[in-house]
Amino acid sequence: MYLNNFIALQHNSFGKMPEYSITTTFTEDAEDLFVDAKEKLLDVNNWKRYSGITGIEFRLTDGHGRPVKRKAHRGDHIKINFPGQSMADEHCCVVIEAIEYDDYPDLDMEAFTMRVRPCESSMHKAEEDNDYNEAEGSLVIERRNKKIFATYNSRNDAAGKVSNRSTENNWFGLTDAQWDSLVKGFVA
Repeated sequence: MYLNNFIALQHNSFGKMPEYSITTTFTEDAEDLFVDAKEKLLDVNNWKRYSGITGIEFRLTDGHGRPVKRKAHRGDHIKINFPGQSMADEHCCVVIEAIEYDDYPDLDMEAFTMRVRPCESSMHKAEEDNDYNEAEGSLVIERRNKKIFATYNSRNDAAGKVSNRSTENNWFGLTDAQWDSLVKGFVA
């Protein structure tokens, strides 16, 4: 998969990329599917519906923590609620650091990326915790000709330090299988 230069550099060895793809019969179908997948990515409040992940709620809030009912914007927060936790619990929150659309008509491809980073108050981090400060995730929807890809890329989260859960391989609180389910839901 082509990864645009919008994804952060890897400073440690931890970082897997769950990926799901679909090949369509016609380029026009892939273009329509790309638009639908992009809209699903921006529709954070319905991620649970798209992914089928049980017991976890996703809520979009503005930069001040107020719930909003709209598509995601740069600077918004995504609060992730796990069973037994309150949505007011700040350690399950990421900020949308950037949203970018790239179009490469000569290559018949386009990409849409949402880059997230833990909120400053997430995980009750210490100011000197560099692993926390460099942790980043990128959700990427990409179309190449007749093929659509959805990928989650986690970078610089040293062995899940920004996760509040004890399960191995958590990235921003979700396991590999949950990220797989979420990225599949964007294009399925």
